[in-house]
Amino acid sequence: MKEKVQIGIYLWGILILFFLLTTNVTAQDNADTNLPDFRVERYENGSIKFVLSEVNAALNASKDSIEAFKSHAIYFAEKNEPEIASEYILKYISATADLSILNDHLFTDIKDTPSYQNIKEQYTPKITFLSLLYLYAGFLGFYIFIIFNFKKGADRISNLLISLFILFHSLFILHLSLYVINYQYYLPHTLFISTTFSFLYGPLLYFYFKRITFNYKFRLRDVLHLVPSIILLMYIMPYYLMSSNEKFNVIFDTEGFLLPGAYAIITVKIISLAAYAYLIYKIYITNETSKKREDKNKLLWQRNIMAINVAYVISYVIYAGIITKIINFPSLIHLQILVMVSLVFYVAYISHEQPDIFKGVVKLVDPIGLFKYKKSGLTPSYSQDLKEKLLYLLDEEKIYRNNNINLDTLAEKLDTTRHNASQVINEHFNLNFFELINKYRIIEASDILKRDTNKNLSIIEVAYEVGFNNKVTFNKSFKKYLSQTPSQYIMSLRV
Repeated sequence: MKEKVQIGIYLWGILILFFLLTTNVTAQDNADTNLPDFRVERYENGSIKFVLSEVNAALNASKDSIEAFKSHAIYFAEKNEPEIASEYILKYISATADLSILNDHLFTDIKDTPSYQNIKEQYTPKITFLSLLYLYAGFLGFYIFIIFNFKKGADRISNLLISLFILFHSLFILHLSLYVINYQYYLPHTLFISTTFSFLYGPLLYFYFKRITFNYKFRLRDVLHLVPSIILLMYIMPYYLMSSNEKFNVIFDTEGFLLPGAYAIITVKIISLAAYAYLIYKIYITNETSKKREDKNKLLWQRNIMAINVAYVISYVIYAGIITKIINFPSLIHLQILVMVSLVFYVAYISHEQPDIFKGVVKLVDPIGLFKYKKSGLTPSYSQDLKEKLLYLLDEEKIYRNNNINLDTLAEKLDTTRHNASQVINEHFNLNFFELINKYRIIEASDILKRDTNKNLSIIEVAYEVGFNNKVTFNKSFKKYLSQTPSQYIMSLRV
């Protein structure tokens, strides 16, 4: 199985290389998306050389020509020719990457015209609620990365894996936030900065699950999982080596084109995400068979992370469909980033509420459990008193024998609220109400069967005696707690 996975990853890398060398993507209209992924100028024969448009031809112009663009822009603005003035503004910006020309004092006569306002709207930074949310989540992810890797007494390998998983998501969030606030033009060297990590999300989470589940030790062949990312880095490297002005023009081109090979990259990323999501699910299912209470607590953490990852896979498929014009719902374009933000916030909350997670100790990470008792007024001393009363009711009065017992009845006997009774059970027994009641019932049932040396009692009689209403529920609970059916348990007593 392991060898097949390694070979599969290697073949994916070859598949990417094949597509990147043979795919020639035609021009696509992506003006509505305004996203960072794969947006570049048209290239000649797939090379890095620009095929300059009339506007971008200014890159090869003399300094006098560049200054002429600015002079012409001001001249036609004074002549109240906003369309012509706007054209020269764009030529000047393309040649110089200087956005300071968008100054209302220079263009007083046309500052209120649609053509000039459209340019300002498109190239002037703006702050929105989403941009603030993305920036906060992005920097929070960087903070999580730091604290995960400097926490003492932790498994550094597993923490490094999950922290890198968060870091790369955070980097993408920050990258996208530049486009949300129109600040990408001021940081042209961020071009494709997050694209390189496209194929690392799956492997990082996959090996994190293997590490925390099986204490997996890395081997040399695991490097094959990096093959697609290495190939992608080699392909994108020429873009990283562009000059600042060239990168600016790639971003500046609002009528941009999909990067040659973009469809292959998107397709392989979807395959990669789906395949690793399946492998992670297989690990989770294997671990779920554990009957240990502490392992079940860890499963909650794994389940929630896995669920968010599945949501990300689905959101990326939608995202890919939108940017390739297969799905015509532009409003869903931010779904992917919102899932990423949710992941960062969830991990941040867990790491704050349960610092022992760094050491692999997870007490309760189910969102329901985390928030359920947040505003409770139950003091530690009162909680302890209720625990002692509850133990008396269970051990001495054996209230679990009442087949109609419920949480309200128990709360009444404890002389407290239903909410407090539930919290005491959860905090002191790490169980919910029905799990606690059934556990006591099964313990007594097993004792009764042990004492019934003459085999005078039937299974259903024992079930009724300890509080169960039917044999099916009794058998199911018996097997859950003792890992065998009542009949199997009786047979074991005869051995």
